[in-house]
Amino acid sequence: MDRSETERETDQMPAVAIVGELNVDLILERVNDLPALEKERIAEGMTFTMGSSSAILAANAGALGVSVGFVGRIGDDTFGDYMRESLTERGVDTSCILETSGAATGLTAIFTFREERGMLTYPGAMNEFTIDDIPWDYLERVQHLHLSSYYMQPGLRPDCPELFRRAKELGLSTSFDTNWDPDEKWGADVLDVLDYVDVFLPNDEEARLISGESDLDRALTVLTDRATTVVVTCGSEGVRARQGSDTLSLPALSVTPVDAVGAGDSFNAGFLKQYIKNKPLEDCLRYGMVTGAFSTLASGGTSAFDDMAAFRQFTHENRQYLTDATIPEGAVSPSGEPQS
Repeated sequence: MDRSETERETDQMPAVAIVGELNVDLILERVNDLPALEKERIAEGMTFTMGSSSAILAANAGALGVSVGFVGRIGDDTFGDYMRESLTERGVDTSCILETSGAATGLTAIFTFREERGMLTYPGAMNEFTIDDIPWDYLERVQHLHLSSYYMQPGLRPDCPELFRRAKELGLSTSFDTNWDPDEKWGADVLDVLDYVDVFLPNDEEARLISGESDLDRALTVLTDRATTVVVTCGSEGVRARQGSDTLSLPALSVTPVDAVGAGDSFNAGFLKQYIKNKPLEDCLRYGMVTGAFSTLASGGTSAFDDMAAFRQFTHENRQYLTDATIPEGAVSPSGEPQS
C-alpha cells in the first residue's frame, strides 16, 4: 500500500519514522591517559549533549530538512526532558516517545584519547522498549522506517524481523543500522532482519563480524544475499556499497576532525535525505559522506548542525565531491550555478 508524497503531506505526517534508543552523552575530551581502576585521569574538555545513534540521526536529518518522527522510550526525568526538547528543536515529531517511570533515561559516558574513543553506557529506559510500544497506525502513514542500535534494545530485538516485515507489508521502505554489539556476540539472528531491509548501514568492522567474513568483499556478498542494498562506511577509507551485482566505492573527504562521535549517524542522515527522494545510490552516498564529514568538525554528534550556514559553506567548499542534484539550497553547484 505505497502512499504518495501528496497523501503524506495532507496527513501532515513525517516522511521517516526512526525507531531506536534514547540517551544523553557526556563526552570527556582529550583525556591524558586511558582510564584505569583506582587511578584518576584528567580531560581537557567536556561536552554534555544529545546522544544515542537513533537520536543523532533524527536530529541531524531534521536539521537537513527531512521530516522525521521518533519512536522510543525515555525516563520520567531531567535527561528525558532534555532529549525530547532537543529533538523538538530540530523539528522532530516526538509524539510517539513514551515515558518509563521505573527506569531513568540512559546515559553514555565517552572519552576521547588521541585518535580513539571509549564508551560506557547505562541503558535505562531503552531496555523497556518492546514491539508492543510500536504505534502501527502511525507507521502506516509514513514513507520510510529506520532502526538503529539493534544490540542496545533487548526488549525489541527478538521481534525486529516482525517489525520490519510489517513495515514492508505497510508499503514502507526500510533501513537498518545495528551499531556495535556490547557483548560482542553478534549472532545470526540479525540476518533474519535483513530479509526485510532495503538498505543495511553497518561500518566495515560490523559488516565483517555480522557476516562472519574477514574480507569486506566477501562480507558484502553475504549481506546482499539478504538485504537489497548494503552500504558500509569505512572511516578514512570512505564508503563501499553493493546493490545487486554492482559495487561502488567512494573516497572520504579530507577534514581535520574534532571528534568522530555520531559521524556514521550523520552519514545516515544525509544518505536517507536523498534516498527517500529516490535519488541514485551514488548521489545518496556522496551526500552522506559530506554530512558525515561535516559532523566531525564539532564535539558531539549533533553540534555541527546547529550552524546550517556553516554546513552550506562546507558543501560549497566540497562541491566538486557532490552532484548538482544534492547541493543544498543556497549553495553553489559543481557547474557554478546557484541552487534554487
